[in-house]
Amino acid sequence: MPEKTWRDIRPVALGVLRRGDEVLLARHHDPETGEAFYRPLGGGFEFGEHSRDAVVREFAEELGVEFTVERRLGTFERAFEFDGERGHEVWRLYEGETVEDWPYERDEFVGEEPELDETFPVEWVEIDSLDDRTVYPESLAGVL
Repeated sequence: MPEKTWRDIRPVALGVLRRGDEVLLARHHDPETGEAFYRPLGGGFEFGEHSRDAVVREFAEELGVEFTVERRLGTFERAFEFDGERGHEVWRLYEGETVEDWPYERDEFVGEEPELDETFPVEWVEIDSLDDRTVYPESLAGVL
């Protein structure tokens, strides 16, 4: 396998929805370790696509909702291993809301990753409990 370079760093746009003292997070598992972790919804952005536009597109693709950006919460970075592979991502994190009411009315539901033809659980998590879970970015509770 060729050595990874700076060209393999993946830029990601993530969005945070709040419902009182809760935040909406996707729950994922590392297939190799079985470890569960939580992350705001979103995904990679393409060359020429601004991260603000990417997070709106990702919410449309994953939940079928219109995400409106209210403010940028910060930029975060993580080098990691997932499914036995090394990864490196830089995240632009935005807070916003959806035009639709249904995500706020359900405690949990399913999101879709159309490119991978996969689904994943999405749930409201109390901000006070974030330190008791594996959450990325790790400093999420501190910026909310």
